[in-house]
Amino acid sequence: MRASWFSRQGGERTRNCDAAAVGQQGQHVLAVLVDGAEKGPRGAELARHWADVVFQALVEASACSPASIDARLKQEQAQLRHGFLRDIASYCMVSLDLETLAAQVWHCGDCRVGLRLQTETRWLTTPHILAQQPGLLPPRSSEEQDRHDQQLTRCLNARRFRAPDCQALMLQQGQALLLGTDGYWQEYLEAGTPPDCLRDDASLLTLPVGFGRLDQIDQDSDADNLKHFQHA
Repeated sequence: MRASWFSRQGGERTRNCDAAAVGQQGQHVLAVLVDGAEKGPRGAELARHWADVVFQALVEASACSPASIDARLKQEQAQLRHGFLRDIASYCMVSLDLETLAAQVWHCGDCRVGLRLQTETRWLTTPHILAQQPGLLPPRSSEEQDRHDQQLTRCLNARRFRAPDCQALMLQQGQALLLGTDGYWQEYLEAGTPPDCLRDDASLLTLPVGFGRLDQIDQDSDADNLKHFQHA
């Protein structure tokens, strides 16, 4: 399996606050993508930290049951108050069985998991943003409405644990799993903004399905923000 990692700092950001971790444990490929918010003082550090600890949680929870994963994530979230009290992030993660092609997908916030089907992309997850909950507030100006619509309704933070949504599905050989931040799926794909004009950080981790072990990752990133666990 030859995966790929693309990541770019947004023009309105002072640093790239996206991070990912990927590797293989037995017959399972495990991957985590995290988008740290820059408005906190340590958003980039939180993204890298959470990618690492969530990857290890997936490795240690061999059954990857939703209950066991939620318990481990809640345990790790409680530790964030020691170093990330004012930071927030969105994240998504997957566990792919290379023998059965069964996959489990989790997400919290506005990172998304999707499938690439030949020439089209089908997103499997719905972002936790106000735009997905119409009618909560009266209409505003278009600029204010845009900001309002993108506000997170669920995220990772040190004050309160919010369990990620989880779903299971069967994949087919030749497909590819996509893990993308909102700068990628929203600005680049949906709005068609050129890569050099993106305002937000944009990252995409692509995992081909059904081509043996994960042995190589092609990287195109302006930051050292992907950790490849080669002997998980």
